Amino acid sequence: MPKPPTTVTDELAASLLQQLGPTALVELTALIGFANYASRVNTAHGIKSQGYADSCDIPLAQRIGKTSLISKL
Repeated sequence: MPKPPTTVTDELAASLLQQLGPTALVELTALIGFANYASRVNTAHGIKSQGYADSCDIPLAQRIGKTSLISKL
């Protein structure tokens, strides 16, 4: 099963809290937790990617890593 990094720096948490507010930060955390859970369950059952990301042009996904996505919102 995948072992994603689970460390969130204090600076990142403070930035997200400032930009999103406490309610949205809790919702974001819950969504990330569910996505991680679903990914681990799929991996444990041998379910692999269907390749949708490879066949779709998702401009937002192309920006990740190049800029601070949250500060652009």
